Amino acid sequence: MTIDDFAAEYDFDAVEHLVVNRPPDAVYSALRHLDLLTIRSRTADLAMWVRALPERLKRRVPPRQPTRLTYDDLVASEDWVLLGEQPGREVVFGATGRFWTPIVRWEPVPAEEFREYGKPGRGKIISSLSVRPYGRNSSLVTYDIRTTLCDPMTRRVFGVYWRTVKPFVRAIMRATLRTAAKQAA
Repeated sequence: MTIDDFAAEYDFDAVEHLVVNRPPDAVYSALRHLDLLTIRSRTADLAMWVRALPERLKRRVPPRQPTRLTYDDLVASEDWVLLGEQPGREVVFGATGRFWTPIVRWEPVPAEEFREYGKPGRGKIISSLSVRPYGRNSSLVTYDIRTTLCDPMTRRVFGVYWRTVKPFVRAIMRATLRTAAKQAA
């Protein structure tokens, strides 16, 4: 898997799977071009609202809301980077910075420097979306997030944060897979 090229070893992770009764090419296309603003679940919506609260309070003026947000849009923002893709099978994205603080501070790092990135007090998120055949006409879809931290103190601080947010992250991951499955249908 391509994600192993960037995070064979990691400090924290979350993985969600979903069997979808559609062929892999249809599911991959829906997943790869998913509008992230269409992802909905009560838990996911609440988690995203709470996560954005510090930024909204800091600005005192609501940030401009995009009308569409795809994975390619995230890459275009330069906060996230496309690390690799096996078209029709797996796509891997990554981001670096301080993403466990109330106000997220991303540090754009080019894909070719991503593996070696190790600035103290920072971390890396590696996110993989993959699709495999499952039976004759179905697909097994996997959303895999792996996090590596660049030093022991940051690892301990992030560990406290992760224990709190992991259930919400998994809810967002499940909602993402369900939304892509609906769009593939």
